[in-house]
Amino acid sequence: MAQDPERNDQGQPKAIPRFLELRSSKGFILATVCVAIFTDAFLYGVVVPVLPFSLRERSGVPEDQVQWWNSFIFAVFGGAILIGSPICGWVADRTSERSISFYTGLIILGAATILFGFAKASWVLVISRLLQGLSAAITYTVGLALLVDTVGRDNVGQWMGTALSSSSFGLIISPLLGGIVYARSGYMTVFAMALGLIVFDIVMRLIMIEKKKAAQYKPAIGTANGFYGTFTQEQPSEQEPQNDSTQANKRQDNSQEAPLLSNEPHKTVPKKSKMPTILVLLGTPRLLAAIYGIFVNVSVLCAFDGVLPLHVKSLFGWNSLEAGLIFLCLAIPAMTGPLVGRLCDKFGPRWIAVAGCSLTAPPLILLRLVDHDSLEQKILLCGLLVCCGFTLILIVSPVAADLSAVVEERERADPNAFGPGGAYAQAFALFNCSMAAATLFAPVVAGAIIERHGWGAMTAAMGVFAFSGAIPAFFYTGGWIFAKDS
Repeated sequence: MAQDPERNDQGQPKAIPRFLELRSSKGFILATVCVAIFTDAFLYGVVVPVLPFSLRERSGVPEDQVQWWNSFIFAVFGGAILIGSPICGWVADRTSERSISFYTGLIILGAATILFGFAKASWVLVISRLLQGLSAAITYTVGLALLVDTVGRDNVGQWMGTALSSSSFGLIISPLLGGIVYARSGYMTVFAMALGLIVFDIVMRLIMIEKKKAAQYKPAIGTANGFYGTFTQEQPSEQEPQNDSTQANKRQDNSQEAPLLSNEPHKTVPKKSKMPTILVLLGTPRLLAAIYGIFVNVSVLCAFDGVLPLHVKSLFGWNSLEAGLIFLCLAIPAMTGPLVGRLCDKFGPRWIAVAGCSLTAPPLILLRLVDHDSLEQKILLCGLLVCCGFTLILIVSPVAADLSAVVEERERADPNAFGPGGAYAQAFALFNCSMAAATLFAPVVAGAIIERHGWGAMTAAMGVFAFSGAIPAFFYTGGWIFAKDS
């Protein structure tokens, strides 16, 4: 029997929303998740070239304290994500609609941005970044889980690469735009630009309809494309009576394109393991390799956010416009994320992740050569940053796609591991925690190394750190390397 359409308080079927199939399509859901992730990343990075100048000019922070406040404000953002992500993941795996959490994150983001726009005191900026971090915790955790709910298993690498490349692109392009706008029009214009992006994000999220909700109006949407397999069961349509043979054929056909959360119908719901889901996930070396890989990637990017504008300001005498433009060298390579995701789907994630970590180390170490003001030094800086951009994007897609594969294999080995709610949101919460720890760790540590030992020591330390990500990726990404099926 087909699932009944959603009804109103009088028991009458509700009208089908306009453009239902478009609003619940894979492409539109992917676009909405990408916009949401890009918005959060953009709001994180747009203040990178602005803060060192606005803290002095707008907040009255003494020049010798600007580096500390600059690093601390970025660290607060990461701390909020680190605390909020596990909670968001736990809630998301126990709610029937991801969009509710999505809207909550959007409200928090809007409040944080308005607060940031009118803030003058440095402590108000800290509160604003705290709220932005909580919003990012919701957006990344719920958005990536929603994406896994929606797409097919065979294409998860490509789609995840697209979504996370929007994060990398936002992190990198936002300092460029922030520097240009701040230099030309001032602080409030930067705020207006951020607010305009939030309005667009609001529109996208309000238009989007999850497949689970769409199937309440048209069950064929759910049975054809899949949705929340851990919460619902596939139902045949009333217009298509099916015998056992046709149902078996349909299940076989759908297994090729079903999303990672879809399960076969079952008569009883398995009991969840007594061990907390987070601990079950953390006991998986393959998952630990994935979250360490993204930790390395985001740490390098956030280290640049925390120290590069100040370095080019002191070394070359650049203003906020020129300090923002230098991030274009990292932004252009980030657009190759979908291509990298496609390569992961075709060749597997292991060697792409290993190559990304290994090849990022040399240009990072060579950045120590940029130590005086000349045209050749500026060209060298730009060239090395472009190399870093192309190698860093090789890390993101493999580890993100591998994360969803870890949950799927764990559930296949032990159906009782996570219970009926699944664990995709909590897995991506750990992924998000790793990113948050990087935003907390990198600016502070990179700034401290520069203050004590100089620019050259910082770049060398980041190069060695980037290479360390290749070790767990070699052994565990894509599965234990010495396993028989590897």
